[in-house]
Amino acid sequence: MTTYRKRVLASLITSAALLTASPAAATPSAHAGKPTDVRVLAWNIYHGGLDDNWDDVDNRQDVIHQIVEADPDVFFSVETYGAGDEIVAGLEAATGEDWTGVQITPSSTGNDNLWLFTHYDIDKVFPAPTGYKETGAFHIGGARVIADDGRAINAFTMWSNYTNPWVGDLIEANALDVAAGREPQVPAKKIVDADRRQTQYVSDFLDYVDIHAPADEPVLMGGDLNTMPASDWTSQWARCADHFGLSYDLAATDQFTDAGFVDTYRAANPNVCRAPGMTWSPRLGMTTADRIDFIYAKGQVVQVKNSYTIADRLPGDLGDQFYSDHSAVVSDVRIK
Repeated sequence: MTTYRKRVLASLITSAALLTASPAAATPSAHAGKPTDVRVLAWNIYHGGLDDNWDDVDNRQDVIHQIVEADPDVFFSVETYGAGDEIVAGLEAATGEDWTGVQITPSSTGNDNLWLFTHYDIDKVFPAPTGYKETGAFHIGGARVIADDGRAINAFTMWSNYTNPWVGDLIEANALDVAAGREPQVPAKKIVDADRRQTQYVSDFLDYVDIHAPADEPVLMGGDLNTMPASDWTSQWARCADHFGLSYDLAATDQFTDAGFVDTYRAANPNVCRAPGMTWSPRLGMTTADRIDFIYAKGQVVQVKNSYTIADRLPGDLGDQFYSDHSAVVSDVRIK
């Protein structure tokens, strides 16, 4: 297999995809009405799986082993930072299949944040975002992929920047106050305002998807949003043990559901108290179980068969801490 097949760089300069592709309308619909099952992985692997402060110098390879074990069809990778080619090589060695890594964030100095990995064929890579105040190729990008049964799927990796003060830290501070028998010190408005700063990113992401994904084709989006799910923090779930009777009028992630997307983890695990879905952070021992990493799906009667997080090392894998400061999210989605 050629290096070109394995590794695709999405262009920042031109709207033309770097892969030669047939027009979308020419793609065969070999699935013929049968459902398409897709396993999706979203994971912020933290500094490309490398950190000078970690005792485990082989951590990047451990990250790759975990990716292989998750067995995804599509992998949305955040903080990839130089690991892209090794991830492709590791997946190909383990599965015996051809894999493509789409480098969404261009960089020759290891600052390649977002990648999209898949063993599906790539029909076309979407051009980098333009015309937005802050949102660019560091924040979102994707490709139209063709599943094994011929169905087209539009897949997007995303990352929104954290804010200062960060909404998660503010919620954590109030939780610690209540747990200690004190009145929460952070006003709810300050927390709501911190979350509102993410709404522009999400609005840009949805606009970008609307531009590039045909309305009659399914869409998968995954990545790190650096904010909490609005629906998890309503008054309905204030009774959850790690919510301490607190609720907030968050809004950023509601934009996805308002646009017709399904929060796949919450669809599979509707009880917030029983399944908080913590992704931040398996290494920090938070009082609140922050869920800031997501997989969203939209399309023809999307059914979420299963979804779970990964926050523990593989069985038999020695080490004291998880491979990343983020848990991974896995969702099994059926597109009918």
